Amino acid sequence: MLIAVSAIAFTLLSAAGGDALTTLRDNPQVSPETVERLKAIYGLDRPLPVRYFTWVGRAVSGDMGESFTYRTPVGGLVLNRLANTATIGLFALLIAVAVSTTLAYLVVRSRNSLLDTVAEFIVLVTASTPRIVLSLVALLLLVSFGGMAVSTRSALILPVASAVLSFPLIAVFLTQMKGELSGAMKLNFVQLARAKGLSERLVIMKHACREALNPLISIAGISLGGIAGGSVVVETVLGWPGIGALAVTAVRGRDVSLVMGIAVIASGAVWLGNTIAEVFQMVNDRRILAAELRPD
Repeated sequence: MLIAVSAIAFTLLSAAGGDALTTLRDNPQVSPETVERLKAIYGLDRPLPVRYFTWVGRAVSGDMGESFTYRTPVGGLVLNRLANTATIGLFALLIAVAVSTTLAYLVVRSRNSLLDTVAEFIVLVTASTPRIVLSLVALLLLVSFGGMAVSTRSALILPVASAVLSFPLIAVFLTQMKGELSGAMKLNFVQLARAKGLSERLVIMKHACREALNPLISIAGISLGGIAGGSVVVETVLGWPGIGALAVTAVRGRDVSLVMGIAVIASGAVWLGNTIAEVFQMVNDRRILAAELRPD
């Protein structure tokens, strides 16, 4: 997967035209000879396959090159920014899971058509509102607190960015959780638990929720790629120093080494998140673990 991602990213960057020295060519104070000499130093004058396999050889040994824009090793820079994006992504997941599971629980337990309509309206709003609009509204609210200390406004960026990033997730999680929980309530073992005299809260929390959680965990793992993609808009608008804002800067500057580092490390992080989600599924449902361990 990482080889495929790196090859596609490298090819697309090359097909886009230009390189990190493009802006120097437009500078009348820089001679064409200087630009050509810099291209030779950075290996930009070599054919595409040679440049790609040279980069792969260095990346395998842990050297992902140096950022032309920031003049610092790519690996450390990307990992630091990835940690910032992972922070708002984790909070966004927690917000989405908390809101969706709470609303789904209230709808299923109360069986109130009005509350069900409210949940459907929340799904409609959170699914149809673009992140760019939410980010601009959030930025307007932050700017409107002009009398607030700069440190306080900076501290608010984390929860605000997380809330904006969680909106599309709420739509997906709430739809899935409400449907799965409603279906689980009709299963035989849930009906048996109710027939034994357990309270409705225990029936839902102890039996139905566990059955409904696996699809939610799967979607949470799949949503990690969407979180990484959505962070580009949120981080750029709100000024959060994450991997999304770094990617925008790298692409604008034709910083090939930095773009490649972002693509590969972000892809690896998404794969790791999906793997963790699969582990949580096995912990929640032992039948999945038994199926994995069962000999063919």
